[in-house]
Amino acid sequence: MGARQLVFALVVAVPTSAHAGRTFYGWLQDTQVIPERGAEIATFVSEENYLEEADRLRDTTWWIGPSIGINDQLELTLPVEFAWDRADHSPPRSNFTNYGAEIKYRFVTADPVDKPDFAPAVRVGVKRIVIGPRDVWQPELNFIGSYETGIFHSVIDLGLVGDVGPNSHHFEAHPGAGVSIETIEDIRLGAEVFGELSLDDNGDGSWVVVGPNISWTHGRSWLSASYGIGIYKVRDAPKLNWGIAF
Repeated sequence: MGARQLVFALVVAVPTSAHAGRTFYGWLQDTQVIPERGAEIATFVSEENYLEEADRLRDTTWWIGPSIGINDQLELTLPVEFAWDRADHSPPRSNFTNYGAEIKYRFVTADPVDKPDFAPAVRVGVKRIVIGPRDVWQPELNFIGSYETGIFHSVIDLGLVGDVGPNSHHFEAHPGAGVSIETIEDIRLGAEVFGELSLDDNGDGSWVVVGPNISWTHGRSWLSASYGIGIYKVRDAPKLNWGIAF
């Protein structure tokens, strides 16, 4: 085997860090994006348990989406989402709920040498609602800011989500914040707070959680999770994210 073939084999065999569009958090969007021409498959499973005291509603959501790096600061994701829900006095339901597209733009470089400690980003998405009335769309917008120095990482995520149709509309604010600290090798521990707050007059469906999070990176794959303990109108809301970069 020649020198060039040996170098190529080593590059392919050695796993690289999964600095794709991962997040160190459970419920929070982060500012990290996929490198130019990179690709990733990411997914999450989340739960919202006992949202309403009267019905004891439980929701489980499965989201999956491929992402590609348009350039080193812009990524495109094409997600689909499925949901299962059940109340004490009604049978469980499983649905293919929506599909769509979203982009995330990081305003500063992600280069390990040149990147600043503070990084702002914006995420814009639009989804087609499959169940319920037709011609209903779900616009999404997040303003995200992260600060990283040494082993410390923090993020603020201010989100807005809507259901917009010809005969009705509904909007929610999704604010959150968190911290994550590297402990040993690629394992990080931290905490976060997150809420979904209805902007309608009655405020139905609002909830807030706070709890610990953990993340782990291994080669091209990554995993993050949080266990949100309900402090407003929900018992708990765990969430698990994972992905693999190509």
